[in-house]
Amino acid sequence: MSEQYLMLEYLMKSNVHLDKVKDLTLLRGYHQIFEQNPGLHPDGFDDQNSGWPEELKSVCAEMWRRVDLDDSTINEEHMYYINKAFRQLMKASRTNG
Repeated sequence: MSEQYLMLEYLMKSNVHLDKVKDLTLLRGYHQIFEQNPGLHPDGFDDQNSGWPEELKSVCAEMWRRVDLDDSTINEEHMYYINKAFRQLMKASRTNG
């Protein structure tokens, strides 16, 4: 993996202990999944025909688990990846509107 995807590479090496990974590290690695695999969707990720590679499903499962935790900083909005260019466009439209 390239240097750009270090968080995802770290998550894959620590796959057994995803519950021990900090929220921000998990979130960054999770979003890198979508940068490498456009077209994936977090809803139904565990369906056989979802298109999710088996080795990445545990990361999505951990993200959904944390959505339900009271002390987690991860919420449902974090589950749906929006690329950087679109986030900047949304921010600019809020500032100008």
